Amino acid sequence: MAPRRRASPTIDDPAQAPLPGLPPATAPLPIPPPPSGLPGSLNCALNVCGLVSHALDEARGAGLSRAMVAAKMAELTGEPISEHMLNACTAQSHEGHRFPAQWLPALVVATGSYALLRDLADRAGAVVLVGPEAVAARVGALDAQMETIRRQRALLIRTYGVRR
Repeated sequence: MAPRRRASPTIDDPAQAPLPGLPPATAPLPIPPPPSGLPGSLNCALNVCGLVSHALDEARGAGLSRAMVAAKMAELTGEPISEHMLNACTAQSHEGHRFPAQWLPALVVATGSYALLRDLADRAGAVVLVGPEAVAARVGALDAQMETIRRQRALLIRTYGVRR
């Protein structure tokens, strides 16, 4: 049997480019800027139409018709929601029809698409984290709190010489 080779340590070489499509390991989470507050800067009616349509298209790719999505949304909200109503919300030609905000959670659940929710959060200067991203963020926040408490504890012990 041949002797086992020693594992070589991984070396971060700043001159080496990351793999295509992957952010660098040290890439920070993109944080959207706060909203500008300029007149008209938060007008997102066209984006809402487009992203609702995008979510419905993604659902169609997964085998769900618009009628099926509407039925699931109606079931989740307890409101009457029809395929016709969704079509009206996605048509730019129907200026009087808006996608109601109270339908957004049902759209996410019915289609599995977070695109509209993420876009709206981004416009408000917030970030949407889902599943493992949310858990990792919470763990990071707890780690930061624990570090703050550890430093405060060490300061009190140094300052007052108190130990349990």
